[in-house]
Amino acid sequence: MPITGPAAAGNVSTWTVPFGQTVTKSEITLLTQHYYRANGQLATSTGAFLVTPDTNLVKDLGELQTGAQSIGVPYRMSECNSFDNGGSSGVSDSYASSLWVIDYLFNCAQGGASGVNFHGGGNGPGYTPIANSSGTVVGARPEFYGIVLFTLAGQGTLYTTQLSASSLNVTAYAVKTSSGGLNLIVVNKDLTQNLQLSAELPQTATSATLLAMTQLTSGATAPDLSAISGVTIQGTSVNPDGTFSPSAAYTLNPSGSKLTCYVPALSAVLIQIA
Repeated sequence: MPITGPAAAGNVSTWTVPFGQTVTKSEITLLTQHYYRANGQLATSTGAFLVTPDTNLVKDLGELQTGAQSIGVPYRMSECNSFDNGGSSGVSDSYASSLWVIDYLFNCAQGGASGVNFHGGGNGPGYTPIANSSGTVVGARPEFYGIVLFTLAGQGTLYTTQLSASSLNVTAYAVKTSSGGLNLIVVNKDLTQNLQLSAELPQTATSATLLAMTQLTSGATAPDLSAISGVTIQGTSVNPDGTFSPSAAYTLNPSGSKLTCYVPALSAVLIQIA
């Protein structure tokens, strides 16, 4: 019977990796770890904090990757989400989680993780990608939309990106697809500043399209990091049964290996380049 472990919460270098080295790959098939950004009960566990760069995560992933390689087994984030203790009410179930989860998933991919398991369930005010009540799906939470956008980037080879955005809180990722295309994900977490993106591509582009994840509450004129509804991808919501049919992507006009587009504040875009 395949066994995984130790599913520790923290202590990567002092517990998780030594555990794996002790039991060896003949006894476990997967090294596992839990990860949360911080305690959800702390006043500092805010949406603004959640979308800042997570240096602790990058450090843990590096230690896990090195340790798992030395043992000879893959590793997985077997339980994770934004903040522990069920999450931070009004934060873990807000638009902040949509933007955070994209960075989190790409960090895990860059760190060599074989996958992640998001903790969740129920319909309370804390974290869960999919809300349910008495066994029935109630709907997709904001966090789920970030997971969808990450998934739409597809499988492929992760390219290293270089980003110059001055003081803006922006991240960017690139995936080379098996068909030779290039998918770019750009996440603008700045509260007020829009981004005019000028991309230098590693290949000539013949065509490009853009899908945008945005948030807008009914009656509002600007996105809100703390909103718990109004998140869409290309203006479309995910239905409770899981179906999702986004509106047609925007068409971009690349010029050789250069591409320009607009990424509004508090939004994320997927640019698919042929």
